[in-house]
Amino acid sequence: MRPSARATAEVMAQVLRTTASLAFTEGLNPAQWAALRYFAQATPSARSVVAFARYHGTTKGTASQTIAALLKKGLLDRHRGERDRRTVNLVLTDAGRALLDHDPLNELAAAVAALSDSQHKAMAEGLDQLLRTLLARRARRQARRDSTAAEAAAE
Repeated sequence: MRPSARATAEVMAQVLRTTASLAFTEGLNPAQWAALRYFAQATPSARSVVAFARYHGTTKGTASQTIAALLKKGLLDRHRGERDRRTVNLVLTDAGRALLDHDPLNELAAAVAALSDSQHKAMAEGLDQLLRTLLARRARRQARRDSTAAEAAAE
């Protein structure tokens, strides 16, 4: 028998809460861990506050606060662009890269690795589709809000 969508969502929420609680470690919070992971993998052209904010679906202000904390902790550093000195790229320091060895996401990755190949594949495909659906729904909601705001401003 297939579990209800609500029951599955509840289990997913519990997995997310458990994973998030693990991320309060090594003096970092979940957003700071996410930023470290992002900058460890970002291409040079995507190593900016704006690109990080866009990727994580947050505001530039929130992203700036997260990045400022990592800069203060010595885990990120600012590098001026080689072609355009006005451009600032954010890069992991050696300490930031070393800290990723203790990334709490490794716990979740280990749990995923313990799944059978078929379970892992089914979960990966399902989560990919779930994320796409959630992002599309969020975009539609935002478009409706923008439309409503534009109509109100025109009145």
